[in-house]
Amino acid sequence: MLKKFSLWIQSVNIISSDHSDASKGKPLSLNRKSSILCQLYERKHFTSKEFRRLWDHYDKDQNGFLETAELERFLRDLTEVTLGEEVDEAEYEKFKSKIMSLIDDNNNGKLEAKELSKIIPTEENFLLVYSIQAQQMGAQLSSQDFLEIWCHYDKDSSGYLDFTEAKDFMRDMMKVNSLKVDLNNVTYLDTFFRTFDTDDNGVIELDEMASIFPVEEKFHNALKLRKRFTKENFDRVFDAVDKEGTGVMTVKSLPKFVTDLSKTSKQRKLTDKEISDLCARLVQMFNYKDIGRTELSLILSSHCPRNTANMKAKRRSDA
Repeated sequence: MLKKFSLWIQSVNIISSDHSDASKGKPLSLNRKSSILCQLYERKHFTSKEFRRLWDHYDKDQNGFLETAELERFLRDLTEVTLGEEVDEAEYEKFKSKIMSLIDDNNNGKLEAKELSKIIPTEENFLLVYSIQAQQMGAQLSSQDFLEIWCHYDKDSSGYLDFTEAKDFMRDMMKVNSLKVDLNNVTYLDTFFRTFDTDDNGVIELDEMASIFPVEEKFHNALKLRKRFTKENFDRVFDAVDKEGTGVMTVKSLPKFVTDLSKTSKQRKLTDKEISDLCARLVQMFNYKDIGRTELSLILSSHCPRNTANMKAKRRSDA
């Protein structure tokens, strides 16, 4: 939260360097306009519910973006709240340009909830902006958005969520869905694991967590093969193909990598068509760009812990 608030202050200071208060080193005061933005900003901290309220206020057509008139309205309110009402068009355009360059990551001229959250000091709830995006757009999460969520909760990069990591995930899920649950009550966590730990190995794996989210279908299709290949074999084949140690798999090298990986499976090898289809899905999922080792490993190899009995015993002890 403090990092987001610092980013907000940074953006304000850059734009406001020519104003008298800022030039004298005094803190910039907010315009006391009776807008929802000012009402909430006076609290210095947005709860998840307040951030959602703010987003809904500006995203009138509920398409998951602030664009055209919605974006203009938000930026003008932001300008007035920050710099005051006596701002001419030249100052407004300068402010608008700076803010958009700061938070419009994909340079598409519109804002998504996760972009807006960069300058709104909101309580730490990583799932909030993805929830808004999926619910309001009625759309599926992209593969890359889902992997970003996964990596956030898989703190130790083990490839699965243990009890503690799953508890953090559940806490955010409860807040997003406005549910009040005592996560110290073992019954709730046991129910969660019984529901989503489908192979009963004591941890939540990537495909199990993907079943909770509306992730695009091609991601689910790609995951169907992951348990054929061990993490050890994945690493060995990846190193052999990535001879220069770049840590990425190029689009050109991907078919050879998948072909060689297929040969390590104790099950039948993939057919040429299956290899071609899988490569096509992967390339589409990552927008025809090189694929990082971590992301590819999560999709194409099993990270299941060897001693599942120990994991379940640890879960009980942690509870």
